Amino acid sequence: MSGEGSLVSARPAPRAPGLAPGTVWLLGAVLVGGRAVLDMTLGADRAEPWQRAVEILTAAVTVAVAVSFSAGDPPRRPWTVLAVAMAILPAVRVLSHFQVKLADVAVAHVLLILGNIAMAAAVIGFGRVLGSSELLSERSAEDRVRATTVVALLATGALAMLAFPTFELVGRGMPATLGAWFAAAVIIVSTLCDALVFAGGMYLVWLVRPLLGGSLARPYLLIAIAGGAFLVVDMLLVTVGATTQTELLGTDLRTYMTKWLGCLAFTGFALAGATQLALLRSARRR
Repeated sequence: MSGEGSLVSARPAPRAPGLAPGTVWLLGAVLVGGRAVLDMTLGADRAEPWQRAVEILTAAVTVAVAVSFSAGDPPRRPWTVLAVAMAILPAVRVLSHFQVKLADVAVAHVLLILGNIAMAAAVIGFGRVLGSSELLSERSAEDRVRATTVVALLATGALAMLAFPTFELVGRGMPATLGAWFAAAVIIVSTLCDALVFAGGMYLVWLVRPLLGGSLARPYLLIAIAGGAFLVVDMLLVTVGATTQTELLGTDLRTYMTKWLGCLAFTGFALAGATQLALLRSARRR
């Protein structure tokens, strides 16, 4: 090997901007693992404050991302919508715990519907921002068609899962009260929106995966993981006849898995926000 070759090979590869993947997975393991450890050692009641803390952290991080963009930056709007969705969900837990109702309708169920719609709208907003961005100006029509086809298949599979809660609800009989109708609507809307978040997140990953060594795709990958986790939570909640995680009172493995996946979903959104913040800071240092 020549001296010149040795010098070239010894140069460290440029560090990709944003949080390193190892850091992301370590933080995820700590947040989700902390919930699991507390559940198994101290019990579900003692673990709930940990979950509330993760949810509040998620809301705070997404708000921090939204305000990090200037008023004219296109990404600010979808990040603001996502921050609103993440801020609504912790409020849902509190209202569900205290069973706050307006007439016969649980206020938590109304907010949960709005939060899920906002979450799906944010992912659609990300797609619009990226679609009009110069970053993707060099992508060919063939690339876009391929991405749309793959994600359409994912969306079809995810939406097929909507049949399960629908048949479950029909099998239990039609809702008899307005409150029961809202509870049923939560399940359907949540499943539909989570499927859109999962498929939409994967579509965004496909679009931007070659940019910045894949770093630009990482927030959207984490959002897709969060949406997929929420989608599985929806299925598990239906099997026990619950609408929100706060209603789960059992100590069996299925109950624990539902709560751990819920923690994973919030953690995914929190890490997506943290990764986006790191990308913004890296860009501003250049």
